[in-house]
Amino acid sequence: MIVIIFSCLILYAAKPASTSCPLEITPNFVLVPFGGSISAVCKSLSSQLKGMGWESSFGGTGLVKGVSNLTLKIDSLQSWHVSPICFVNLNGSQCTKDLPVTVYKMPDNVSISLESHVGPMSELEPFVVRCEVNQIASIQNVSLELLNGNERVSNILFNNFDNKEPVSKSFYFFTLSKREYNGAQFRCKARIDLGPLGHLPEMSSEPLELIVHYAPTFSQPTNETLTLQVGSQMSLDCSASGNPLPEYSWKMPYTSKVLTETQSVFNSSFKHPGPYECTAANSQGTITKRFTITQAPRPRRTLALMLGLFVGLAVMLCILGYFFVTPQGTFSSKKQSYTPGSATSAPV
Repeated sequence: MIVIIFSCLILYAAKPASTSCPLEITPNFVLVPFGGSISAVCKSLSSQLKGMGWESSFGGTGLVKGVSNLTLKIDSLQSWHVSPICFVNLNGSQCTKDLPVTVYKMPDNVSISLESHVGPMSELEPFVVRCEVNQIASIQNVSLELLNGNERVSNILFNNFDNKEPVSKSFYFFTLSKREYNGAQFRCKARIDLGPLGHLPEMSSEPLELIVHYAPTFSQPTNETLTLQVGSQMSLDCSASGNPLPEYSWKMPYTSKVLTETQSVFNSSFKHPGPYECTAANSQGTITKRFTITQAPRPRRTLALMLGLFVGLAVMLCILGYFFVTPQGTFSSKKQSYTPGSATSAPV
């Protein structure tokens, strides 16, 4: 007790610290977890000293004479408020130097939740994500981030608070739901930033998966026009993305019946030209796509081939008629020459 009182009197009687105070502290900054140990050496750079010491609520030494360096040692720091000061008594003066100490505690946990919302959300519906960090110190060095996968969505720094003891803090993120958020993994991440010294290990919440319902959207152009040959393969693609998955229905030009299909692609042999309509629908909306199918004209090569076959067939018939059709119009393979009005020879 006498040593502590004496060292306090020395400090109060001392002159203000000079910017050229010949003291060097190693390390010049201490980062320690609550309950951790501290060891720092204060060294005088002047030979004109009468004594030096550490003034601290934990590990203080008071004035020690006959030394040019002195160690501050704390085996287990049990306080959130500690500000060690090294002092040296020179000839007729005293100067001091502070040792900055940051006492920290990693959070008990980091959590994420949807505020006042249960189940899937609809596209463009407002929602609130709550990030909470529990029992962390010191809060003025804490940053809290909201992440979508590895992409930072938002963050907050609690540098306006000066609490040294562990506290719990929450951050609320307001936004509108997007279809891109469907299946996204949101999480909150807390860390203690130390400026130029970097930061301590991070702690993240469990992921929060969002479910967003949205209306169907076609992956191909809205309407299509196709020209096909009769009998060729017809494939009409009505694929649409949506959540819940869209259901499909088809209207055909050859029937008034609406066909309900689970498949988004209609495959058939082309027979009937005209408009084909596809509808994709879910609980969020309905869209329609129109296919206009026309029949392609026969190729000129095909017409020429058919005409050639017809002419060839006619020539063949003429030749056959000349050699095998009798004047009486009957068909015979033993046709002889004949002159109208003359008698034909007969066997005797």
